[in-house]
Amino acid sequence: MHSQCIFLISFVLFIPNNAVKRSSEVPPRLLIISLDGFRHEYLNEHELPTINQFRNQGVQATHGMRPTYTTMTFPNHISIATGMYQEDHGVVHNTFFDRLLNRSIGMGNRDDGQWSDPNVEPLWITATKQNVKSAVLFWPACHNEFHGKRPLIYSWSYTDSIPFREKIDNAIGYFRELPVQLVMLYHFEPDKQGHDYGPNSPEVKAALFRLDSDIEYLLKRVKEDLGDDLNIIIVSDHGMTNVTKVIRPIYEKLLNLSSIEPNPLSGALLNVMPRTGQAEQVENNLKNIPNVTVYKLDEMPERFHYSKPKHRLGNLTAIPDEGVILSPAATNAAYPNKGNHGWDNTLASMQAIFMARGPSFNDNLQIHSLNNVDIYHIACRILKLDPNPHANAGSLVNLTNIFSITDNSSTTSFPITGTSSSTTEKNDCCRHFISLFTMFFMLVVMSYNF
Repeated sequence: MHSQCIFLISFVLFIPNNAVKRSSEVPPRLLIISLDGFRHEYLNEHELPTINQFRNQGVQATHGMRPTYTTMTFPNHISIATGMYQEDHGVVHNTFFDRLLNRSIGMGNRDDGQWSDPNVEPLWITATKQNVKSAVLFWPACHNEFHGKRPLIYSWSYTDSIPFREKIDNAIGYFRELPVQLVMLYHFEPDKQGHDYGPNSPEVKAALFRLDSDIEYLLKRVKEDLGDDLNIIIVSDHGMTNVTKVIRPIYEKLLNLSSIEPNPLSGALLNVMPRTGQAEQVENNLKNIPNVTVYKLDEMPERFHYSKPKHRLGNLTAIPDEGVILSPAATNAAYPNKGNHGWDNTLASMQAIFMARGPSFNDNLQIHSLNNVDIYHIACRILKLDPNPHANAGSLVNLTNIFSITDNSSTTSFPITGTSSSTTEKNDCCRHFISLFTMFFMLVVMSYNF
C-alpha cells in the first residue's frame, strides 16, 4: 500500500503542462465562410443533412443573424469584416457615387482611395497589425489596401466561375502550408439562383443541395488535414425574397429626372439628391409613389444606422414595402430579377445564417439571434486580437455563453510561437494544487492504514 501511494503521488506531480483539451502552445485558427444570399428560412425549408448536423453540433442562431441596413452584399460583407454599421464604414450600397471623390465605387473597384478613413479596419487588417497571418479569398474589398496594409494572401474576382471546392482546397492549403491563423472565404451561392429564379425555385433548392455536399467535403478535408483545432464560422450576408412589383418612378412620371442629381441608389430603396431648389417638389413626388415610405436623411429611423456619410447618400430616401422594387429605368423593359434583397433588415426574409463549431465554441448550443457586426468581435476573441476601438457597433455582451470553457481567448494577446506566460502560470498553479491535494489525501489514507 505504501509503495502504491508513493507511485501515485509521483505520477501526479509530473503531469505534463500540455495535458489539456487544446494545448495553449497551439495558436487558435479560424475559418469564416460567407454564403451569399443564404436566407435563414432555407434551413427550415430544405433537408440539408450536413449543414444541419454542423449547426446542431455547435452554436446556431435559431432566428438567424441580423444584417445591417441596407441588406445588400457589399455593405454587409464590410460590416461583418469591420464590426461597423454602413453609416460608419461608408459602404452604403453595392455601387454608389462619392461626391467628394467624384466617382462611383463598387465591389470590383481597385482604387484604394475609398478607404482613406483611418477608423475603418477589416478583421484581416486588425490581424495583420498584430502579426497574425491571414488569407482572404473573394471577400469584397480584400484586394484593397487599408492604411498601407493588406492580408498576407488575397484573391478577388466577383465571378461565379470558381467552384466552392476549389476555394475550400485553397483555404486548407493556406492553413497547412503558410501557415495562416485566419481565412475568410466568400462564395456566390445561393444568391445567384435566388436572383435569377426566386427563393422558392427548384434552382435554389439544387444550389442548397450542392452547398450541403460541399460543406461535407470541407469537413472531411479539415478532419484529414487539420485535425480538431480549427474553428469554423458559417454566415451569410442577407436573405432573399420574391419581387412582387416593380415601380419605375421616372418612366411612370412620378419623378422628374431633371430635378435630381445623377447616380441615385435604387432597388429595395430609392435614395436621391434633389437639385438646388427642388427638394420640396422631389419629396412630394416621392410621397406620391405607392407602397413607399419617404424619409429625409437626417430623419431616418435610428435603427437603420443609415443617415451618413452625406457625400455618399442623397437627402431623400424612399423605402418600398417588402418585395417592391424602385427602378430608375426610363423604359418599361422587363425587370431581370425574380428575387432580390435590400429591404428592412428586421424582415424575416432578410435574415442571414449563423452557425459555428470548433474548440473555442460550446457544443449543442442554441441562441436566439445576433447581429452581423458581432462577428468581428467573436473573431477577435478567438484569435486573441485587440479589436479596433472604432468597431463599436457589435458586442460580446450577450454572446459570452457561446464560447467553450476550454477556450482561453478572453485575453487579447496571443504570441505566434511559444506559450503565453499567464496561461502557463495558471496551468502550473492548477497542476500543483491538484498534486498537493492528492498528496494530502494519500497521506490521510496511509495514516489510516498504518
